[in-house]
Amino acid sequence: MEEHLLESAIRLAAKVHRGQKDRAHKPYILHVMRVMMRGQDLEEQLLGALHDVLERSELTVKDLEEKGIPPRVLKALDHISRRRDEDYIGYIERVALDGLAVRVKLHDLSDKMDIRLMNELGPADLKRYNRQLAAYHKLRKVAEESRSGASRPTGKNRSTA
Repeated sequence: MEEHLLESAIRLAAKVHRGQKDRAHKPYILHVMRVMMRGQDLEEQLLGALHDVLERSELTVKDLEEKGIPPRVLKALDHISRRRDEDYIGYIERVALDGLAVRVKLHDLSDKMDIRLMNELGPADLKRYNRQLAAYHKLRKVAEESRSGASRPTGKNRSTA
């Protein structure tokens, strides 16, 4: 059953991302698959496969629930999906509220920041890279605190590195 669910998520992602290209002009689904492959368990792999589906399609959380995606993955998917009216810092703050979303966003950022995949870096790329790098370090700290059992503040009062 678990393999079937992951296969379904991969097929759905492939359908949603068909024809989409990344910044290096490669098929976007390759990024999605790399994020999925970094997952350490089925939840991380499912979320990795689906992490950009809501942003890049008209699908909703309800649609994915009807396809059998587990509630825990759907909750994290809601946290990891950026909303149209949301600034990046607010988005990262929201990702930080869900441990599964944090772990998969770290996989996502690690892949996006792999400059070996780029042909060259322009000023806009460097600006984006620095923004992603700050988000990566912030989320990595959240993940480390979560693993160590340390308490962390919630909401907008946290540092916005």
